Amino acid sequence: MNLLEVHNHLNKIWGEIFRMNEALKEKLSPMGFKVEPVEEVFNAYIYLEGEWREMIYPHPAFEIKPQGELGATIQSFYIVFGIPKDKISQDFILEFLEKFPKSYIYGSENFLEDIYNHDKPRLPDEVYRLIAETQEEVLQFEVEEEEASEIEEKLFGFIKLAKKHGVLEL
Repeated sequence: MNLLEVHNHLNKIWGEIFRMNEALKEKLSPMGFKVEPVEEVFNAYIYLEGEWREMIYPHPAFEIKPQGELGATIQSFYIVFGIPKDKISQDFILEFLEKFPKSYIYGSENFLEDIYNHDKPRLPDEVYRLIAETQEEVLQFEVEEEEASEIEEKLFGFIKLAKKHGVLEL
């Protein structure tokens, strides 16, 4: 393990999150969102080598109210939005999976059981069926990208899609 590389990588992800936090405050406010300050998130999970692994260490993230979060792990930048199950349509699932191939869908309570995982893809019909059958009341829709600029682009794409299908509580 090269400690300088680890140090530089952590500085990169934290720096990018602070930068995006400031930039998105201005960009998202007119759209009805409130961007909260950057925080350290503890006891999260990261998908590595085919399984979810607990991160005891913190990673940077900030809330995008209502319903969202933008953050970074040692692996990638991510956005995640909690969507009430009763607002999720089959058309929304189809478009989400088409537009965001590097994504996950999981429950808020039982978050280690994936309904959709880009590493083990399922067809949209099966994903919608699993959502309909789950006891979860809120589903988490997560998108990840390696670069900060890409996740910002995905955020605005997700917001556009979510507004189109009426899944955000704005």
